[in-house]
This record gives sequence, C-alpha cells and structure tokens, in this order.
Amino acid sequence: MAAPSGGWWQRRGGFGLYELLQSWWRHRASFIISLSITAAALTLYYFTFLGERSTPIFELLQRLEYDSLDTRFRYRPEKEKDFDHRIVIVDIDQHSQEVLGRWPFARWHFARMLEVLHRDGAKVAAFDITFSKPDESAAPLLRFLAELKARNARGEPVDAKLEAEVAKLAAESDSDKQFAEAIKKFGKVVLGNFFLYTEADLQKLDDQTLDQYANELSYFSFPQVQSIKSRQGFGKQDYLSLIGRYENADMLPHGAEANMSSLTSALSVEAASTGFFNEPPDTDGIVRRTTMILPFGRSNNKSEWDLYGSLDVMAVRAYLGIGNDGMVLTYGEHGIVDLQFGEGLRIVPNDIGQALINYHGRAYTTYKHVSMADVVKGNWPAEDFRDKIVLVGATATGIGDIKSTPYSGTDYPGVEIHANVIDNILNNNFLVRGAKQQLCDAVFILILGIPVGIFMALVQPRWMWFGAALLIPLAAVDYGAFRRGWWLNFTIPAMTLTGNVLFVSLYRALVEEKEKRKVRAAFGQYLSPEVIRRLLVNPRLVEPKKTNITVMFSDIRGFTSISEKLDAQALALFLNQYLSDMTRIVFNYQGTLDKYIGDAVMAFWGAPFEEEGHAARGCDAALEMMKRVGELQKEWEAEGKPSLEIGIGLNTGVASVGKMGSELRYGYTALGDAVNLSSRLEGLNKDYGTHIIVNETTYQAAKDDGFIFRELDLMRVKGKLEPVTIYQLMGRQTDFAANGSAETVRLQMEAFACARELYRNRQWKAALSRDSLKSGRRTGPLALTWSAAGNLLPQNRPQTGTVSS
Repeated sequence: MAAPSGGWWQRRGGFGLYELLQSWWRHRASFIISLSITAAALTLYYFTFLGERSTPIFELLQRLEYDSLDTRFRYRPEKEKDFDHRIVIVDIDQHSQEVLGRWPFARWHFARMLEVLHRDGAKVAAFDITFSKPDESAAPLLRFLAELKARNARGEPVDAKLEAEVAKLAAESDSDKQFAEAIKKFGKVVLGNFFLYTEADLQKLDDQTLDQYANELSYFSFPQVQSIKSRQGFGKQDYLSLIGRYENADMLPHGAEANMSSLTSALSVEAASTGFFNEPPDTDGIVRRTTMILPFGRSNNKSEWDLYGSLDVMAVRAYLGIGNDGMVLTYGEHGIVDLQFGEGLRIVPNDIGQALINYHGRAYTTYKHVSMADVVKGNWPAEDFRDKIVLVGATATGIGDIKSTPYSGTDYPGVEIHANVIDNILNNNFLVRGAKQQLCDAVFILILGIPVGIFMALVQPRWMWFGAALLIPLAAVDYGAFRRGWWLNFTIPAMTLTGNVLFVSLYRALVEEKEKRKVRAAFGQYLSPEVIRRLLVNPRLVEPKKTNITVMFSDIRGFTSISEKLDAQALALFLNQYLSDMTRIVFNYQGTLDKYIGDAVMAFWGAPFEEEGHAARGCDAALEMMKRVGELQKEWEAEGKPSLEIGIGLNTGVASVGKMGSELRYGYTALGDAVNLSSRLEGLNKDYGTHIIVNETTYQAAKDDGFIFRELDLMRVKGKLEPVTIYQLMGRQTDFAANGSAETVRLQMEAFACARELYRNRQWKAALSRDSLKSGRRTGPLALTWSAAGNLLPQNRPQTGTVSS
C-alpha cells in the first residue's frame, strides 16, 4: 500500500500518526483482548488483596504472592540485614536442660537469672513464657510440714525443732516468692500471657478459672485508648466497630491464660507490665505479620472489653520508659489509627493493629543467643546485656515454640520472631503495604495491560518475546522496592503481562496464519522453503525496493532443433525434468526463481533478504547446474534422447525487486539494467564457446571465495558508453585440486592470458600462432598448452575488440 499523502500526521517516520492509527485499527481485536485481561486483573486484585473475605481461588493467588514475598526475603543480601544490637535472646535450650534439670525449671533459676541480668545492667527483661501455676519444687516439703501440723493438731507428739526446721526450709524453697522478689528488684519486667481461640484450648478450663485469668489481665490493659478528635462524639460507636473488625477477621479471643497473682503483683514499676505473645500465621501457616493490639473481655457487652498490648509493644514501652500518659492508642471509624510511644515514636499498623514483620535474617544468625544456663551460672560477659532488651524464651526440642517464617522450614524460634518485631517497633521499619503501595500495584497492572497490549498488537511477531521479557524489570522493581521497605504485588501484574503475551500472541498466530498461507501460496513458486519460512516472519520484505542482487539467466542452446526431434509429450517430460532440476539447484542455494521464459530460467540472489555473499551463491548454483546438465546428458544419450548444452549469464548490480503486476495478477520479479545485462551475458556464451559468463561486478564480489575466473574481453552494452570486462567462470579451485587438474588449468590460464595480451595489442597472427610463445618471455611447459589455449579464443571476432549488444 502506498504511503498516504497529506500533512504531518500522514507522513511516515517520527510523525506517522496516520499509519500508526491504521496499524492499530487493523489489530484492534488484540487490543480488546489486552483491555479485557487488564480489567480482569484489576478485579482479581481487588477481591484478592483488598476485599473483606476470600474464596479458595483468591486464597490461591494470595499464596502465590506470599511465595513471591518469601523469595524476596530469602534472597535479600546479608549486608542489608541491619538488625538492632540492643536486643539479646536468652534461650531455654537443650544445654539449659542438661545443666538446670528437667523442664519446667524451678522458679528460683529464673530469679537467679534476673539477678544476674540486673547486675549486668540489662534494661528490660521480657518473658515469652507464662507462669500461670505455682512452682512444684517445694511441694514435698510443704506436704511434710502440713502433715507435721496435722499431727500436732491431733495431739500426737511432734518435735518442735523439726517442725521449725521444715518450715524454714519450705520458706527458703518458695521459688515463686523468690522469683517475685527478683521481678520487683529488677523493675522493668514484662511477663507473657496468651489468648485462647479454639475449643481444644478451652475444654479443660472452667469459667471460674477463665474469670480469674481475665481479672489478672485487667490490671494490664492498654494504658491510654482514645478516639480521634474529629470523632469524639462517636467514640463508643467506633469502639464497637473496631471490635467488630476483629470479629470479622476471626481474631476475637474466647479466653486467656495469665500469670500468677503473686508474680503480677510484683510488677510495681509503671513501665512493667504483661503482654500477649500470640503470633497467628497466614493461611499457609507462615508468620508474616504481628498483632500488636487485641480486645478481650468476659462480658457479653463488648463495649466493656479492654484492649491489650503485645509482649513486643510492652517491652518497647518499658525500654523507652514511657509512662501511662505517654502510651496512647488512637482509633477512629476505620479502626486503629496509630500507637504513640511518647513524643518520639509513632507506629501506624493496619485497622486491627497488625503490621508486616520485616525479618532481618534467618534463625540464630542475626540476634545474639545466650543459653539460660550460662546466664544463671554467670558464664557470660556482662557487657553483652548492658542497656539491652533481654527476651527469654524456649528453643529446646520438645518445649520450644517453633514457627514457620518466610525463610522456609519450621525451625524459627517464636522468641526470635518477637526480637524482629521489637526491632521493627524501635526503628519503625515494618514492611509497608498501604494505600501508596496498592496504587503502585494498580498502575503496574494498567501499564502492563493497556500500553503493553498496544505494543503487542502493533509489533511484528518476532518482537513479542520482548513482552515476556518485561517480567525481568517487573521483578527488579518489586525487589528494589522490597529492599527499601515496600511490599509491591508481583503476582497480579505478572499474570497481566503473561496473559497479554499469551493470549494476544495466540490470537495473532491463529488469525495471521491466514495471511501466511497467502504468502506461501503466492511465493512458493519463486522461493525455497527456507526463504519462505524467513519471509513469513516479515512479509513486508516483498514490497518493491531497489537493492543489490546477483541475476542469473540460463538458456538451452538449440532448443528449437531439440523440440523438432521429440513429440509434444516427450518434450514436456524432457523440459519438466530439466527445469525441475535447475529450479531445485536455485532453491538449494537460497535463490529466488523469477520466471521461466520458455526453456530459459531467470533467478536472482540478494532479495528478498539483503545478505552478503549472494554473488558467490549465484556462482555455486551456476556450476552445480552445469554439473547436473552433464549428468542428464549421459542419461538422455543412454535413452536415445538428444543431448543439450546450456549457457549461463551472471551479473551483480542494483535492480528494482518486489511484487509487481496488476491488481488481477502479479509476480515477484526484478527489473532494471542489471537484469538486461545478465540476459545479454548468457547469449555471449555462443560467441566465446563458453558456458558461464559473468560481469566484472560479479567477478569482484566472488573472486575471493575460491572460484577460478578467466578474463575474456571487453564489451559495450547498448545504451552505455563505457565498456565492461567479462569473465568466464571455470570452476572452484577445490574441485580442480580434487580431480588432479589444478596444474593443467593453471598452465592453460597462463597461455590464454599471454595470447589475450597479444590479441589486445592487435597482433592477430601472433595471437593465433603456436610459436608466439617462443618469441616472448614465456617458454617451457607453457608452450605445450598452447593448442588447448588457442581453442579457447573467441570465434568469428570482429577486429574492433568490442562486441555491441
């Protein structure tokens, strides 16, 4: 189609808006597919990651996204895992059980541990343990003392000194009392408790026990809970709405287990407290987020329930020394707004007090771990605890609280999860996923949907791989954002891109296959299968253009006399076999068959693909054709058919090549002086007694490819003033070497060159004389080849030295 004429908007090039719109309109169905994929992706994104509830198919997408997030954690460089060195973990590990005895340990071990930590300057001690029942280590002494008192009451004789000694030992063995005194002396201690959710957790606890635990917790509810100023009149309504959000998320506790009253009463310092250590996992069982606030109460009226802080929140509060007035939770109509740790630290969780944990490394490779036995025995440097938050938790096999985290496996201690959360709170570096990140996700979905869809609709099929390659920069952007604390969605944008590439490519492949069949039908008679395969990639290559090609004309000599000797049927079979073999040779050397002109064959190389070496391929094809003709001659002579000779002309030059003809009939052909000259070269073979003649342009292009050429003459083409040199293509050097005639050919070439020089100087008789070499500089073996060389001189030559065509 011709380029449209008109203003700037119709021109080709940078401002070819008209052609761009035309191309887009032709592929509008592909764009509609992309638009549909984008709309579906946005819908999936909303219901999967923004909706209130999820269905199994949406949960599958969530898990895919969780896997992509976990991969980012696992491949984050070690140098970027900058953790807070103010956090130390004291492990109740296997070594502790070997040294301190069977679990549960006597409470006086914990008392001794607190004494050591206090002596070494630890600032906060937080327990990922609940001490809900009395210590049993002094139970035998207490039972013996009770029996002595019972005997004394019955009037039985009892040694008063024994009773006093047993009473003294029992008092000294009261581990709970020793632990409580150690807590009071240490000051900033945070005891752990946990909430109960399942029927299995509650079935062995009666209401009295649950009420008792709830009463113990009520003393340690969140210090300050307030509504935002703009919702002061709706505080109660917003509070019930907040609790309703927990209920919708299935996060309302049905009970709790708290610490003993004797221990909680020892938390006399204002910053000392208790905190829950529940860390519920995501749907795939992996802990990725922490819950910092939970509502709890035993009343049927949920407005009477209190809010409680996690162990991590309360540990940070104790470390920063925040009083009740400075520890504030603010909520509004959309849930929790923020947590204020005094004036210097503000944490913004989601609407139910959750935040994404920004893990700083694998288990046991980040925060310092110290065995509890080493602390109790004083076998650890004091400076490791000075001004630190010390987390105490179980990690030993059988008693450890082991969780699954993004680092895979089930070997991550729950106490180390709390270390990461405390780190995130202190440095306010939780993994962020909020409105900004969701907006970025939507933008990526739109970009990878509509613009990429337009690109996929407009580009040639060979460039469609570029669409799939965009997964690499998408992953790079998401990973870069993750390293800076943002969680951007990868799954839905990647699905959008993949869907675009897959469905648009599939559609174009199915629809454009019709066009490819047209190409095969139109050009199958001109081109080899390999060339057609490459042409299907870019059908525009057959549009008319000027390019450098090598043109071949091949003709049968004396075809008229041959046709007179054969009937029509035999002549057709004869000619079909000959043309089929010649065409097959053209195709084997990636040539283009232009046409048959009776018994003549026209072909060319260098189009539709502009490639180097087309002159050499044309020469190879010509030699192969001569070889095949020789084989056919033997077959036809054996069958009694007439023999034939052919002449071939080759010329390299610029020609107009492309689809040409009328609207009703067209063909792929070449036109121009280069074509005409090739035809005339073929005809000169009769005058020179040769088979293959090439122009000097073909000679220059192919002379370094192992061919042997012999300069024949100068000729002047009709309409041209300057004569051109023509050459005979004799063969390949390797072929002559293989059959042992290389030396003979060389001598013949030298003899002919000598005679040619005499002829050029108009020494006609000397050129034809056998003795001419003896009077010249060349002697010896060259004279023996003169008879053969003389036979190669042109026949019936005019004495002007040129041939007019």
